[in-house]
Amino acid sequence: MKGRSSSEVDLHIHSTCSDGSFTPREIVELAKVKGLKVIAIADHDTVEGVAEAVAIGEEQGIEVVPAVELSIKNEPEKDFVELHLLGYFIDYQDEELNDTLNRVVQARIEQKIRQIKALQDDGLDVPVEEVFSLVRGVPGRPHIAEVVMRRNPGRFASKEDLFAEYLSVGGKAYTQRRFSLTLAEAIQMVVKAGGVPVLAHPGAYDKVKDIEAMIYRAQEIGLRGLEIAYTYNKNRPYYGLNPAALHTILARFEALADKLGLVKTGGSDFHGEGKDIELGEMGMSYAAFQELRLCLGLEAPG
Repeated sequence: MKGRSSSEVDLHIHSTCSDGSFTPREIVELAKVKGLKVIAIADHDTVEGVAEAVAIGEEQGIEVVPAVELSIKNEPEKDFVELHLLGYFIDYQDEELNDTLNRVVQARIEQKIRQIKALQDDGLDVPVEEVFSLVRGVPGRPHIAEVVMRRNPGRFASKEDLFAEYLSVGGKAYTQRRFSLTLAEAIQMVVKAGGVPVLAHPGAYDKVKDIEAMIYRAQEIGLRGLEIAYTYNKNRPYYGLNPAALHTILARFEALADKLGLVKTGGSDFHGEGKDIELGEMGMSYAAFQELRLCLGLEAPG
């Protein structure tokens, strides 16, 4: 990993508890090396790594914000689009929250098995057992991709090509989960767990016909913030986005957040190995984070 972070606060990080390659401990220790002051491990549909991260953070002098990233469906939109909702400052021991997350995880497991079966039916070597041997917590498409690339050398030029043909929404092997939270349900769950619901990477939902109208509706049902700073230039479908285009996306949603009075967050979407994204590459200043906390009426820990 490269040197010190360009941000002091990174609120969008994934660990081995979902589809990241670093453990919660390793993430906190790396955050210390990079000079970060605050991080949030926001794993997909699980809070399994939060307790460990909080404990290690206290040892290392790093504030760890309890968080989760929920994968949800965009009802009442007609066409399916997967949205991601970040929940910050949640009570990660909340029983109702964990019961619902367990149900979501079971649906993800069943979905991944169907996706693997579709790949197998198309002649690809991808054993179910080998995929799930990579999983510590929540299974993700990157786990499938790792096995496909290893067992089918030369079939795909890159993981991006594999995703484009098979694993992305609309791909040959993509299937929807049979249980997903709606945006309203996810917002309500985060709020009931004492958390702050924030729409992740709002500039990434090109298939939503009117993203601003959707955000207006979401605010009416409890959305509190937008993830403004984000590595769009490093994530599909924005690979290779030039600096001017990246600035346009960031500025658009920052202006919308200001207009609606929504809090603004930022994070790298760091997954560790396999993505050209550094911890703290995109995020917030500590002053901006303190302002966010003040806007939310939250006291600093300790």
